[in-house]
Amino acid sequence: MSPTINCPYCQLPQEVPEDPPGGGEVYCSNCGVPLPSTTLRPPTVLWIDDDPLLLGLCVGVLEGHGYRVLPASDGAAGLAMATQERPDVILLDVLMPTMSGFEVCEHLRADPRLQDTPIMLLTALRDPTVRPRGVKVGATSTLRKPSNPAAIVELLDTVLRQKRGSHRG
Repeated sequence: MSPTINCPYCQLPQEVPEDPPGGGEVYCSNCGVPLPSTTLRPPTVLWIDDDPLLLGLCVGVLEGHGYRVLPASDGAAGLAMATQERPDVILLDVLMPTMSGFEVCEHLRADPRLQDTPIMLLTALRDPTVRPRGVKVGATSTLRKPSNPAAIVELLDTVLRQKRGSHRG
């Protein structure tokens, strides 16, 4: 008999197979959010941001919603971690020293293993060219900083549902 857990998003009980088909993630049949399991890793978010205060504040919130969060304080560390961990979603600050979020995004998209990983740019810039420039380098979406952690969780949930839907076909 498969264990039953409550979905971290909609809270409905879900059966989680101990050996999922293809060894992949299992998703809530109601809302599409990846389900945590003792045999499956929770959805992994790589957060690349040079603001330690923001990282410290939001990591706990995301972990409380069932995400595994990997913080990286600069572009080079983020690229190395992305290659090693292959996260499900990447949150990426635009303004960072030595390597901008745009440059990091270009490097991520050049890696065939990370081409389909959703990348969400975070920016405090009020420049209207940020979003189109982000799209040009391969970003999935752009979110303004500072942002309510609940808005970030909502966007992550939406992006993961969309990612799940695109892998069904």
